Amino acid sequence: MADSPELENSNKAELDRSQPGSTSDGPQEQKDLDEIPPEYATGVRLVLIMFTIFVSTILVSLEIGIIATAIPGITNDFRKLDDVGWYGCATFILAASSSPLWGKLFKYVNVKWVYLSAVGIFLVGSIVAAAAPNSVSVIIGRAIQGLGASGVLGGTLIVINYVAPPRNHPILIGTWMASFMVSTILGPVIGGAFTSGVTWRWCFWINLPVGGPIIVLLLLFLRIPKHIKKVPATRQEIILALDLPGFCLLLVSLICLTLALQWGGQTKAWNDGSVIATLVMWIVLSIGFLVTEWLQGHRAMVPFSILKPRMTWSNALFCLISYAALYQVLFYLPIYFQSIHGQSAIISGVNTLPFLAFFALGAVVSGGVIGKTRYTQPFELLGALIMTAGVALIYILDVDSSKAMYIGAEVLFGFGIGICNQIPMTAVQGFSKLEDVSSATGIMVMCQTLSGAYFVAIAQSLFANRMLQTVLSSASHLDATLVLGTGASELQDVFSGDDLKEVIAAYMVGIKDVFAFSLACAAFSVLLSLIIPFKRLPDHGKKDKPATEAAAEEENKKAEGTVDGGKENQS
Repeated sequence: MADSPELENSNKAELDRSQPGSTSDGPQEQKDLDEIPPEYATGVRLVLIMFTIFVSTILVSLEIGIIATAIPGITNDFRKLDDVGWYGCATFILAASSSPLWGKLFKYVNVKWVYLSAVGIFLVGSIVAAAAPNSVSVIIGRAIQGLGASGVLGGTLIVINYVAPPRNHPILIGTWMASFMVSTILGPVIGGAFTSGVTWRWCFWINLPVGGPIIVLLLLFLRIPKHIKKVPATRQEIILALDLPGFCLLLVSLICLTLALQWGGQTKAWNDGSVIATLVMWIVLSIGFLVTEWLQGHRAMVPFSILKPRMTWSNALFCLISYAALYQVLFYLPIYFQSIHGQSAIISGVNTLPFLAFFALGAVVSGGVIGKTRYTQPFELLGALIMTAGVALIYILDVDSSKAMYIGAEVLFGFGIGICNQIPMTAVQGFSKLEDVSSATGIMVMCQTLSGAYFVAIAQSLFANRMLQTVLSSASHLDATLVLGTGASELQDVFSGDDLKEVIAAYMVGIKDVFAFSLACAAFSVLLSLIIPFKRLPDHGKKDKPATEAAAEEENKKAEGTVDGGKENQS
């Protein structure tokens, strides 16, 4: 005789309670939890919370871009040209490898205190970098900043999901992404002003007078709703759930890849033993990471059970690849302005304002429309198509391109990427169980930062190799170290006459290759958008139900043999 749905649900709950880190409490505790109605921040308190966490995001995103114009001042002080690549990569590497760890901490520990810890770690990294007595200390400070930054970024999205009403999530995430991108672009402008007007150290000191009030405001106003409960677990279970072996494998693999890409074709030949060894180690460690994640099961940094639904893994891939297209344009469009058109860092920042304006417009518009329609996939496809058209126009830019041409390309690209950029996070959070939101958010932030760690390093290697090959074939008397060490905005000061023309032409070749790579990523994101399920985000009421209640309803649907239950089971 078949078991009744009630008995199946009882057995399922008993099985859940036997698992480490289970979200199932005792019957009375679960009943009490179910009786707690969802409560969300509204009015002034919601505005203050959103303002505070958005400012936290702005600080983090400023540090992503600000380093570009701080590097000349750092290299002038410490004379360590070989460390230049690490000033930017250290942040991305730590952010990418630690994002899932923060997701686990937000799941098992009080969200408010974990978020405050992330802000604190970021500020500590800022102090280390600002007071650095040598180049290595700057790198260490940047790495600590990356560790804190991943917690701030993931925590901001989790706080939005927990504190704000679900109907407001798309527009809030869209606004958050717009503020993130605007401050990332403005980073080099602010960094250039500090470096030339005061000292590069103020690029890091500036975080302290802003970060202090943020902590105070969070302490005063951030309250997580009562219906949001941390997953009960012992200290040992939490440590095991952090998956430290997986973290170490991912971290070291990223370091190996970065070393190989920075050495290959620049300071060492591609067939050099060191380059080959680091590439082999990257492959071996990456495979080891995947195997470890599979063996760890539900304790993994990246639980395969959360990635299994097509809605999750397809959006994660779309996020990874679309961010690759974004980062390459984001970092190399200012280089195009500074090297090819001879603009200063500040002027090149001003010339990216059309991109920023239309990125913000696209993000806010798509967030508002998705909040009304509750569909995500059509806008990911639309945004990817417009983004690809914009990158195609950026790719055809040349040394003699007019201002109207590059502004038009920026507008199209910015609007397209703005439409689709924040949607993967909205979709994955919207379709995740309440107890899985923090882990799913950590995975998505990992995709965003991993895209930076991988593709920015690849783009840098591609640019440097192609630029050096071109300039040394046409002007072999030039010193490769001098060419590599000269900033894009300093070419006019260091080189002159025919040498300057050759260097600019070589820069254009390298930049075009990066834009071609970005175009390939954008086109691939169009294909990825086609495999994302066409489904409606859960309604407000459904989203508010506890995950256990939703699971029980689903079991009842299956037992009754309803069509809807069958469809949900297939998803």
